[in-house]
Amino acid sequence: MKYICTSILFITCIRNASVYGGEDCCLKIGKAKAALSEAIGTLQGTNRLLEETGSAIPSNKVAFHARLTPHVALGSTQTVIFDHVITNIGKAYNQHTGHFTAPFNGIYVFACTFLQREGTSVNLQMVHNSSEISRGHGANGAGVAGSMNAVIYLQKGDVVKVRHYPGFGSQTIHGDWSFFTGYLL
Repeated sequence: MKYICTSILFITCIRNASVYGGEDCCLKIGKAKAALSEAIGTLQGTNRLLEETGSAIPSNKVAFHARLTPHVALGSTQTVIFDHVITNIGKAYNQHTGHFTAPFNGIYVFACTFLQREGTSVNLQMVHNSSEISRGHGANGAGVAGSMNAVIYLQKGDVVKVRHYPGFGSQTIHGDWSFFTGYLL
């Protein structure tokens, strides 16, 4: 509001100076110009900060959504790496490892939908650190999907990931139709 008032004063002084003249108005113009310069500097600094963070979203917000792009033949307990990040607010999901690392203590919601590759079934589990929190199965057949969901309290630094269910031989998960999502409530 201060900057709007200063801008109005600046414009008014310029108009008055051109109509009425006078030193007092010139002094006000100088002060208004200094205030405008300060306001512009503040706005430019804020803009730089927003560019560095990538958005104006508050720093305590956490949400991600990622897709698996290639077909992947999974070995026992192999982590599924959802490599195409669509949303990663808070940058807690790592598309190189497939791990979500909780940046804050809190209640988180996770979901995974996946499609098996025709001719094979696929069995997955969602894991919190080393403990199973959900499991899903896509049966053998044409275009059969599976899903998993979990709501869990995490402490800062806890990891959640999707992996191939232990003890099963090689199974293939279909790329482009498989997603992993999570967010802080």
